[in-house]
Amino acid sequence: MDPRASFRIKGKQIDGHFAFDGIDFLVEAKWQNELVGVQSLDAFKAKIDRKLDNTLGLYWSYNGFSPDAVERHSMSRPAMILADGADLIAVLERRIRLDELLRRKRRHAAQTGEILRRAQEMLGD
Repeated sequence: MDPRASFRIKGKQIDGHFAFDGIDFLVEAKWQNELVGVQSLDAFKAKIDRKLDNTLGLYWSYNGFSPDAVERHSMSRPAMILADGADLIAVLERRIRLDELLRRKRRHAAQTGEILRRAQEMLGD
């Protein structure tokens, strides 16, 4: 995956980067009590939009996302996929490999426009 740790570009913090299946991903990670809202996803999308066309985002929020944030960013051409704490636990417990989780999330977003599909939904398939 060729990961890169947190870095700054002209005052903008990027939590990480990795290349996967020929696509560059910027990473945003939050470990907070509140659900991630529209403004946070808007700010992350702006970071992605300033990169090459083949760049997507992975926003990982341990406590999840507000429904309106997910809906708003699923309505137009999605630039990111979302993961939550349950997804992280599924990977750590080896119920799904990280690469498989990412592929299935990206495929689901490409086919439906929905940027959040949880590991538990995938494992129930």
